Amino acid sequence: MLLKKFCGVAACLLTAGCTSGWIDNPSPSTRGLVNDLRLEGFVCSARYSDIECMQTEPLRNKQPSKCDGEKGCIPQPDILVFNRYRINQPDSGVPTIKHDVVEKVDGKMIGGTKVKSD
Repeated sequence: MLLKKFCGVAACLLTAGCTSGWIDNPSPSTRGLVNDLRLEGFVCSARYSDIECMQTEPLRNKQPSKCDGEKGCIPQPDILVFNRYRINQPDSGVPTIKHDVVEKVDGKMIGGTKVKSD
């Protein structure tokens, strides 16, 4: 039983090392893309098998107040909209990009909702 767990952990570590090896030495086009996103105000970090770049300054989507006859108008928190890019590099060296829009309620410490993917 212990041998199976050890082999499983070893296999995961070997696979992780092989799949993310390009992150240490990306192609010039991948490196240029990540540098451009950083210049635009994104924070990029390496993940298991891709690079994730998240927008630091969100777009603020104002919400209308909820009004009723008893309580009057109650202001609602803004929705913060972040752009997120996930960059992967296949063997050809040309990066592939996935774009997500993440929405988060202003003032909420935890959470976020993936809205759409391109």
